[in-house]
Amino acid sequence: MKGKNFRILLYSAVVWLVFYYLFPLPLFPDNSYLLRVFAGQIYSKIIFLVFLVGIFHLWLTYREFHELFRTGELVNCLKIECLKDKKLRGMLNSLISPFLHFAERAKDRGELVAMTSSFFNSFRNWAEDRFVLTRVVIWSLPLMGFIGTVVGVTMAIAGFRVGEGSSSFVRSFSKVSQGLYTAFDTTFLGLVLVLILMFLYSLAWKKVNSSITLLQGFLMEKIIPSVEFPEEKPVTLSLNLSELEERMERIISRMEEGAKILATISRALLLSLGEKEKENLLNELEKREF
Repeated sequence: MKGKNFRILLYSAVVWLVFYYLFPLPLFPDNSYLLRVFAGQIYSKIIFLVFLVGIFHLWLTYREFHELFRTGELVNCLKIECLKDKKLRGMLNSLISPFLHFAERAKDRGELVAMTSSFFNSFRNWAEDRFVLTRVVIWSLPLMGFIGTVVGVTMAIAGFRVGEGSSSFVRSFSKVSQGLYTAFDTTFLGLVLVLILMFLYSLAWKKVNSSITLLQGFLMEKIIPSVEFPEEKPVTLSLNLSELEERMERIISRMEEGAKILATISRALLLSLGEKEKENLLNELEKREF
């Protein structure tokens, strides 16, 4: 980040020095209105320097997302394995690599969709924050123009003197006009430059945001539906007849053993009963027969 800020200041200073001193305003003829607006006052030069800082910050930040604009190259991928085989770089790799990690960790498709949506929302906010200095310059340029207006009007009022003789009036009028030039020119320059910077910023952010949205939609609609998640295996019945026969034989043998035990218990109970109790028991059993 420090290296980026240093380059911004260096590029801005070089362009500013070339524009004003090495090749002084080659685009504007002498005594033209634009020449006075850009170079007539020190306030105008400061405003133009701040504008250059915003322009170079916008340009360098836009270049950071250059790889992201290659999202169209992934359209032919219909499986997640295709994404794994792609050799991606820059911002595009910074988005695809976490998505592949989410696909490995997610337990089901719904969880993967939630993780992907949350990540892309966070990335979009982070990408917007990368342009914060450009937005600060956009916000400051009109204010700097208005400050120039206040300074110019103050100069005009301070320069107005009523004195005797035409020479005193000429000097007073010259100071008043100089202050008004400063007031109107700085305001005009600040508003024109902020319109240019706002237009370029809107184009850059629209490109970045649309690329992020395109990649998110591609992953949601094409890749996530093709991801396979581990599911519970259905319980299957074995049709091994020999094993089934063995189990049936074991069940029958256990039933026979149980019947023998019940018969033994019944015999013992009958032997323990008297003649009268046996007769009553037999009569009761005869009544319950179907």
